[in-house]
Amino acid sequence: MDTIKIFRDFLLHEKRYSVKTAESYCLDIELMRRYFTEIGIDLTEADKDDIKDYLGAIYSEVKASSLRRKIVAIRQFYLLLHKRRIVEDNPTLTLTGPKKDGTLPGALTREEMTKLIEYNYPQNLKGLRDRAIIEMLYSSGVRVGELISLKIRDMDFREKTVNVLGKGKKERLLPVTSQAVESIENYLLKRPGGKEKDSIIFCNLKGQQLTERGVQYIIDTLARNCGIYRKITPHMLRHSFATHFLENGMNLRYLQHLLGHSNLSTTEIYTNLSIEHLEKVYRKAHPGSK
Repeated sequence: MDTIKIFRDFLLHEKRYSVKTAESYCLDIELMRRYFTEIGIDLTEADKDDIKDYLGAIYSEVKASSLRRKIVAIRQFYLLLHKRRIVEDNPTLTLTGPKKDGTLPGALTREEMTKLIEYNYPQNLKGLRDRAIIEMLYSSGVRVGELISLKIRDMDFREKTVNVLGKGKKERLLPVTSQAVESIENYLLKRPGGKEKDSIIFCNLKGQQLTERGVQYIIDTLARNCGIYRKITPHMLRHSFATHFLENGMNLRYLQHLLGHSNLSTTEIYTNLSIEHLEKVYRKAHPGSK
């Protein structure tokens, strides 16, 4: 049974919505369906906790106005399924939207990051470069503008560090994982030419410096290939680096240095994100919070 087609027909012929609005609502449901498929749940089997988990997964990457629209679509979808007796209970009766417009920094889940890191990259120039980009963004937390400006002389392959020129021409020395260093070395060995110390590390396939848009295209393609059905940006890898490290107990001052923030208050937003994560884990695990 194609419940999304049933929903589309309902919106067009009974609610008299425009084609554009109906398509937008159906796309919202399709994205939710893909998320549930990844974890083995059918749309008709999802309960209120499943839906809340889904909204929690996308909350940090969308504007409040977009989230409100998605919630409207989800409510109408399940109201229709309940009326048509396709589902026994409506799981959205207590579903509420965000109270104010705004966004929090998006972060990938650890499962999503694992998909990107462990993806079977082709052992050609493009595959080696793409792996090195993902490894570098996630292991160091550099901004995409900093990434594409990196030169070979900025890397200390022996000490596993990179010297980054950040905002305000401020330099910071960052540790890099052994895996990221190895990926960059493999990419540079495969690349024809461009081995001089002043050579840009990350280039397009024509040997020219990558642009921010080029990095975004690379990540878009990788996300689709890895089965991640939401918009992933280079900045989200930076946020993932910060959020995951803080969840593991990293000192906030040290994180401030790694991210290159001038003010600690900028870094402190990750404390709120981490607390939200801890509360979710606590309430799920503690028997007294059921």
